[in-house]
Amino acid sequence: MAKGRRRTHGAAVSALNRTLRRPDLSILGNGIRHLPPAQWQDRMFFQGVADTDLRQHTGDRFPATLRPHMDTHPVFVLQARPEGHFICPCSSRGDRNTDWYIRKGCCLEMTGHVMRRDSFLIHRCAFTLPLDSRFSRKLSFRGIVPENCVCGGRP
Repeated sequence: MAKGRRRTHGAAVSALNRTLRRPDLSILGNGIRHLPPAQWQDRMFFQGVADTDLRQHTGDRFPATLRPHMDTHPVFVLQARPEGHFICPCSSRGDRNTDWYIRKGCCLEMTGHVMRRDSFLIHRCAFTLPLDSRFSRKLSFRGIVPENCVCGGRP
């Protein structure tokens, strides 16, 4: 088999294995509150990441306020990958003309959760999350963001 063909075949087998191992979460609907990282998918939205954890993973680039009454932020799964998910912290502050954001009023798939405000994706602070539960065990699953709810600039 040619070298390029082996890579293509290997990638196809890997994608098939991931698909077969992933249960159909839609049957659980809005009953899902927590998900292990192995079940995460692209465009999933979670709340409850501690600002201190975000600072640790982003090398202090995350602009957290570190106020006692507001010490967590949501995250958005940019890309679910077998070696670790590429996620992006979100903030209620940003620029609609230049930043990606999840628009206010968006109804998230699977849960029906409605976004109360615009949530801006802080791409400069995106990082790869290892597939262990230490980081994710406190997160609350809010749903999958429909593609048409991601607005604004594209990096």
